[in-house]
Amino acid sequence: MAQVRSDPALGELFRALGTLVEPPSSTAQRVADLLDLGPLPTEADYTELFLFQLIPYASVYLGPEGMLGGEARDRIAGFWRALRQEPPAEPDHLAVMLAFYARLAEEEADLEEARAREALRRARKAFLWEHLLSWVPPYLSKIMDLGPPFYQRWARLLEDTLREEVVALGAQERLALHLREAPGVADPRKEDPDGFVGALLSPVRTGMIITRADLGQAGRELDLGTRAGERRFVLKGLLEQDPAGTLEWLRLEATGWAVRHARPDPLAARIADFWRGRAEATADLLEDLART
Repeated sequence: MAQVRSDPALGELFRALGTLVEPPSSTAQRVADLLDLGPLPTEADYTELFLFQLIPYASVYLGPEGMLGGEARDRIAGFWRALRQEPPAEPDHLAVMLAFYARLAEEEADLEEARAREALRRARKAFLWEHLLSWVPPYLSKIMDLGPPFYQRWARLLEDTLREEVVALGAQERLALHLREAPGVADPRKEDPDGFVGALLSPVRTGMIITRADLGQAGRELDLGTRAGERRFVLKGLLEQDPAGTLEWLRLEATGWAVRHARPDPLAARIADFWRGRAEATADLLEDLART
């Protein structure tokens, strides 16, 4: 069995990685230098990636609504309360989550009593599997697609660090509750069509992450006009203009995500299987809809 790390340096690494999800600053540049990641991107690059394309909140990727807050955020806040700690206002922000994980590792290293250390280690492992690995791997995969080189390097380092934690702490005993209880994509023949559009933008339901940039690309490929505004309004407009073409574009996206989740050496095989299954089911539904 791999040796479990619980040293302060581990906490420092996770906290440093979380710092780089925040806006660029002199402090963040010092952290980037220590991690050998190079010069920080501009404020505009940060804003485009983390505010317009890939907002770094777990609830967006784990919640059935595909939006901020909701039950996914409540579950993460509940983890803090289970440890008798008051959760912050945004417990599902990736920077906050990595800092919290860092603190668990540091507090574990400080404990001298074996039973207390083991209890905190179990909590650390639960947080890793339930609230980080349940969504961060596909999120990082998309960062590597859209992010400037600095954030691609950051994503690879975070992915490698999480993989080391998987080796050190061991596999999960059960799929995360976020994933076990997530509904699948809505069928517009049986449910409200507006609900179908919203469900398509919920990663945990579809197995794919669709950004504003993706929808802009869809509009260009299909030679359609795209509305300014939130993703659901843009997607709804595409579906109204060219239902068959947009459904086919979405099917191809889902198929591509299924392949992405099935890549060799997954960070967490059971979780990757869940995401792949969702993407495959979404692709099947979209193909069926295109025929009707």
